[in-house]
Amino acid sequence: MLNEKELLDKYWDIIKEEINVKEVDIYQSDKPITKIYKPLWGQLSAKFGKDTWQIIANWKQWNVREVDGWIEVFDNAWHTWKLEESDYEVVYEWLDGTDTTVEWNTIVKLDLEITDDLKREWTAREISRFLNQMRKDADFSVDARVNMHYQSDSEDMKNIVKEFSEFLKEEALIIDISEGSTDSDTRCDTFESENGNIKFWLTVA
Repeated sequence: MLNEKELLDKYWDIIKEEINVKEVDIYQSDKPITKIYKPLWGQLSAKFGKDTWQIIANWKQWNVREVDGWIEVFDNAWHTWKLEESDYEVVYEWLDGTDTTVEWNTIVKLDLEITDDLKREWTAREISRFLNQMRKDADFSVDARVNMHYQSDSEDMKNIVKEFSEFLKEEALIIDISEGSTDSDTRCDTFESENGNIKFWLTVA
């Protein structure tokens, strides 16, 4: 059976694509995270009646184990009581709850910091969608290869186009990318963003 790290290595690309994240790694906590079951005493009393005090006594001695999605409380003579999910709640000691979720004994924490790299990549993806909408508005065929010209007063926008030129070529079926306007019969439109505006021209190659 594969461990957590081996599973991540095997399905890394699928996980990234499905939940739209850049990196996937094993979560490391500064303190050891302890899983604790907290009984819902009112629920137990209604369900187990006079046996409730025995369950409580053995629970306090940590005579508790997890079995296939439910937990079992046992005494020293191995009398057992089966508790379902509605009979208790689960908490994780030393777990930072910020941007964290737990499912099936798996803890997932998201790092939601928006770095400069992520901002540039997001802008590049927005440009890709914009260019494909330009293609659609121009009635270019689905497989038509195009040349792209661009012009902008924003150095940030020009640098994003240069940095992600290969990505844009692949996503929008672009053969060549050139800086500067063109007089060719073409589709022209302006992409606007907080980094500045950039004007694009698309011509069928």
